[in-house]
Amino acid sequence: MTSRPPHPESARAAAPVPTRTTMGDSGAPRHAVVLAPVMPRWDHGAFFRQVAEPLIATRHRITIYDTLSLLREGDDLAALVDRWARYLAPDGGGPSGSDRKDGGCHPLSATAPDVLVGNALGGAVVQALLSREWTHRARVLLLSGPTLADGELNAKLERIAAAVAAQGLPAALGLLDEVVRGPGLQPGPAAPHSGSDRSQLHYETQQLAERRLSAGLRLLHDADVREPVRRFPGALLHVYGEQSLLVQRKHLATGPRPQHHLAGIPQAGMRPHADRPDLTRDTITRFLGAEQS
Repeated sequence: MTSRPPHPESARAAAPVPTRTTMGDSGAPRHAVVLAPVMPRWDHGAFFRQVAEPLIATRHRITIYDTLSLLREGDDLAALVDRWARYLAPDGGGPSGSDRKDGGCHPLSATAPDVLVGNALGGAVVQALLSREWTHRARVLLLSGPTLADGELNAKLERIAAAVAAQGLPAALGLLDEVVRGPGLQPGPAAPHSGSDRSQLHYETQQLAERRLSAGLRLLHDADVREPVRRFPGALLHVYGEQSLLVQRKHLATGPRPQHHLAGIPQAGMRPHADRPDLTRDTITRFLGAEQS
């Protein structure tokens, strides 16, 4: 089997339905769509499981998407957002499927999501989607989803992305762990050196993981989705870790509406839903009004 990627045109023509997993009752009357953060290998929605209960309790079926599964070579953030908009829009993004550029992808539901959730890169994509009218009745929940990437955030993300080629995937993941883990938490298990890792994994799989991490992080360079957030008429909540070393309070923005809020989770890093799942669940519950259900 060749290790060469398919011709770019062929890849675009054969664009698959995005990778996804589901949680909750498939017959629930409400639908929550979750867009995942950058991850070198899809974790089948495990990143969200600890805080899914408030959505399940309020009778939402949950579809969790691998945000990078619709990424194509040469995409910037705007191109990725446009592709997700065409996929998630209840009308398929146009009057007919003939002008679709995503290889015939179609939404999972004929109706717009009731809740849009985005974590990290997924949060940036969700915020950019808010310029579309079909999102305006949804509640929007963002977990460390940057609205604005400044020079400091750009530099941190590029340092990690560049380390993939210069030092290998395990070293890059180590750098990522340093800036996302919560205060007082121990580093994750030591990763094998690049050479031994490549000997244990199929070469193409390893290459894909490296491309996903570096390309995904670079999508956020100079990201600025303040305008769609400012104009969004619905309820919106940013949840972030107060001690995050990557996406911080200064990288988040809301609009002037009273139903736009920020909630800092104390003693949590970039992943408050992993560092403090109890507090994060309580915060989500209040946002959804689950205590009144």
